[in-house]
Amino acid sequence: MRLSRPVSRHVLPVLLGALFGSVFMAPANAAEVDRAPSPHGRSLFDRLLERGANGAQQVPFPFPALLQRVRAQLDGEDPNGGLAIVLIPLGRSLQRHAAGDVDAFRFPRVVAAVTGEPASDAPAGHLYLKDRLYVAHHERAEALEVISYNEDAGRFEFQLVLDYRAGATPRVVAANRTLCLACHQNEAPIFSRPSWDETSASPPVAARLAATGLDYQGLPWRHGVDVPEAIDAASARANRLGVAQRLWRDGCALATPQAGIDCRAQALLHALRQRLIGTGAPVARADATNRLVDPLLANWQARWPDGLVIPDPQIPNRQPFAGIEGGIAPPSDAELVRYADIPAVFDPLALRAPIEHWRGRDPGDVMRFIHLLGTLFSRADLARIERALARMPQPAAREIDLSCTLRRATDATRLDLDCARGSEVRLQARIRLDGGRSADGILDRLQLSGSSAHTGVTLAIAKDHDPASGWPIRFALTARAGGPIRASTGEAITTLRLGGDGGSAHLPGSPGAAEAVVAALELVDDLEPLGHAVEALAQANVAGQDDALTGGPARRMALLAPLLRGLGEDVPAPPAAAAPPAALMADVTRSRTTHWPADLQPFLRQCSQCHAENTAFPPGFLHGDEAQVRANLATCAQRMLHRLDMNRLPPAARSKTPMPPPAAAHAGAFLQSPDLAAMRDLLEHVLQASGVRSADVLAHPYATLAPCRVPTG
Repeated sequence: MRLSRPVSRHVLPVLLGALFGSVFMAPANAAEVDRAPSPHGRSLFDRLLERGANGAQQVPFPFPALLQRVRAQLDGEDPNGGLAIVLIPLGRSLQRHAAGDVDAFRFPRVVAAVTGEPASDAPAGHLYLKDRLYVAHHERAEALEVISYNEDAGRFEFQLVLDYRAGATPRVVAANRTLCLACHQNEAPIFSRPSWDETSASPPVAARLAATGLDYQGLPWRHGVDVPEAIDAASARANRLGVAQRLWRDGCALATPQAGIDCRAQALLHALRQRLIGTGAPVARADATNRLVDPLLANWQARWPDGLVIPDPQIPNRQPFAGIEGGIAPPSDAELVRYADIPAVFDPLALRAPIEHWRGRDPGDVMRFIHLLGTLFSRADLARIERALARMPQPAAREIDLSCTLRRATDATRLDLDCARGSEVRLQARIRLDGGRSADGILDRLQLSGSSAHTGVTLAIAKDHDPASGWPIRFALTARAGGPIRASTGEAITTLRLGGDGGSAHLPGSPGAAEAVVAALELVDDLEPLGHAVEALAQANVAGQDDALTGGPARRMALLAPLLRGLGEDVPAPPAAAAPPAALMADVTRSRTTHWPADLQPFLRQCSQCHAENTAFPPGFLHGDEAQVRANLATCAQRMLHRLDMNRLPPAARSKTPMPPPAAAHAGAFLQSPDLAAMRDLLEHVLQASGVRSADVLAHPYATLAPCRVPTG
């Protein structure tokens, strides 16, 4: 549920910092800008790239070639392609001014998100990119912005690809994480709420894009809201990965190592069972209650007595042409500068309240955790588990008897089957006739008590059944994904037997005629070996022979590979982890070696974490020697003073988001700091020297103030 009581803007940064740790920690000076990648593992984007003879990463160019590399990792049979792409000409990213506002529609920003699964027969260790890879490209910026998951570190990495242009060698570097998290406050991707009016799915935006006559690198940008909706859904799922990792790592950090391993082992088992069975799968076993539910809830209350807040990855929907008469005709080029400006209410820098609050007081919250943990695994991972289970010795099947009506359809080529067993089971199917004999068909609906309904299941003559032998006829049941369908107990529903054992049965003679027949469903409890494999993994962790359950992040292949080996699968050991590319290693802003004058010290303390680098977006006004910095401050004084003044206003009265960003840990204390007055005094002095009154600056709209453009190179 949503928080019902608003949180003070002075308290919220502290609250969020306590809940999410280092996300909101502000470095004291420029030397502490966080550009270092995680020391554990590599991002999926790094793993996607090939290496040249010199060991350097090879980033495909142009952009469609990179997208093709991504598509090669996805299921080619996916009707949607598994890759959602939108154009955003007047957006809210740091790249938005790279083309100049007038050229925004000639050079829109491209955002691509992976929303599809790998093929079901993908090899073990395949890249799982769904919800985990987001790439933005701005042609004029000659750069890519990349957010991709690091499975070994259990977090998203923020990266840049620089020099992304023809004739150049692209360089992959770690982005300034502190800067990124000012907007990406959840350490994950963000996207707007419906109806996504900034994107190419908006009719006014699409009309102006089409009017340019450009093909935008041949990208598929003409579409409806289903595409940005897919990106929105993917980013929402991506933000929950951090919640799953937090509960895995800290929620199961119990009193003893053995208890923590048991907690994670049970969570893993039931997460996989839920994915194999369906979302309605219960956690009903006594060992799960004793080893997972009760210990996790007790630790939850001790560690987070006020519960866990679930972050909101959505920023408000923005209509870039709002206010135009009629709301459809796009503005002239001269007006685009004004429409490109981002008011405070739409700014990603604004603090976002949590979207939910999990109290951790009942098993329902544990089930939510189990569901999130299950999303770490791809459909191909589950298919591989199913194939391994199918090769294991199968236990004896149990049967559920059904009473049925078999009716010949009016076109005489199909039989309609309708079966029931009181209120416990309802089955409806269509069987195709081949030369008067039954051949195959579709199970339209199968509803077992306590289970979700199964639909669209394939019926095929069982391999061990000879059609010439007559009745009873045995059909094998196969889900669309290729595996079995399951009851809520976990049993695989393998076979539909039509006709009694040794009993007589025959097909209805004429169209519309019906016959009463008996049938049976055969169920096999084949998941027990999976439980044994998880228990063996837990014992290996207790013995110190494995570390997948000992308290680090939940690592997909570190968990999956030993389970598959326990099920008899030949899963090769992963190759030795490659060191991060040299371009990714701690590309940190060099600390100042000379003492700054006292009047510049407040800017160093409050702004250097984002504005001390040699960048145009955000403007690096603290980059360079003292003379250059003072020149930069003179150039940027109007807009800087406007942003500082926003700190004096209540949130509802602000036209722009204040600086420092509200998500920064030091933002609340900044209001009581003498630095605010000192920075204002210096900027007002600079403006006065150039003949500009500070009152005039604050009276004008932000978009009309002198731009903050500093030299780069």
